[in-house]
Amino acid sequence: MTTAVREAPHHRNLTCVKDYRCKRPECVARSYAYDRRRYRMQGYGTWQPLVDATPARQHIDALRGTGHSLPDIQCLARVSAATLARILYDGVNKRSERVRAEVSDRILSIPLAPAPIKPSSIIDATGTRRRLQALVAMGWTLTAIGPHLGFHPRRLTDLLHGERVLASTARRIADGYRIVQTWDPKAHGVSEVSIAKSRKLAARAGWHGPFAWDDNIDDPSAMPEETTPYESTGKYERDPDRKREIEHLYLLGESVPSIAKQLGGSEKYIENRLGAILRERAERAQQERDEAARSRQALAA
Repeated sequence: MTTAVREAPHHRNLTCVKDYRCKRPECVARSYAYDRRRYRMQGYGTWQPLVDATPARQHIDALRGTGHSLPDIQCLARVSAATLARILYDGVNKRSERVRAEVSDRILSIPLAPAPIKPSSIIDATGTRRRLQALVAMGWTLTAIGPHLGFHPRRLTDLLHGERVLASTARRIADGYRIVQTWDPKAHGVSEVSIAKSRKLAARAGWHGPFAWDDNIDDPSAMPEETTPYESTGKYERDPDRKREIEHLYLLGESVPSIAKQLGGSEKYIENRLGAILRERAERAQQERDEAARSRQALAA
């Protein structure tokens, strides 16, 4: 009576030869290479097949802290889910205290860099909240901007106060925001009464318009950039570029078309002036940061 030979479930490591007596040439060659290496290292007195699992366990915890999931770590380290579980849940049995040296090396070789953001990743909702708040500060209602952003107003209400959000949702809001912030709410069917109510709501809540954030709208540590109150040009002074008026209206949440209509200029001119104003503000902010850095260096010296 002959005994049927069991087929190995895979041929990636030594298991197929040791447990299933696999005869594939590549598997046999891998087994012979392992044996030669083991004999050689035993002769040198450096054979150490198992090492302490603590460094690998700590590195896995650090990777999870940067946003990596266990399936991501499993793929990057080329180990099984059972191996990761055995390393993580120490104390269950003695096998969890030690791990193969090559497995530990592969885990420790994964760099501690932030995990790439996937559409299904859950991220901080600061940028999403600020974008919606900026649109409300401009005079938009959630009912009016819902179709333009692709969300129901009730969903926008949740996002307006949420702490975490899907990366795909944040991207959709950001894409729609870049377009809607250039529109005049009145020109898209929002009544003057609704615009006034939205602006009052934003003022009471301390929300800021698009101009206050520039490029740091997604930074949780960033503060809105405040400006000095608007002062009209004196009786015998000239403001040929109408810089103060343009800046004042934009800070109030007015769109480029609305500012051009109120001031009697072209939209292209208003865009150019706003670009110049933004560059000046960015330069001032950079100068302030540089000055603060120099002060810290002087104090440290």
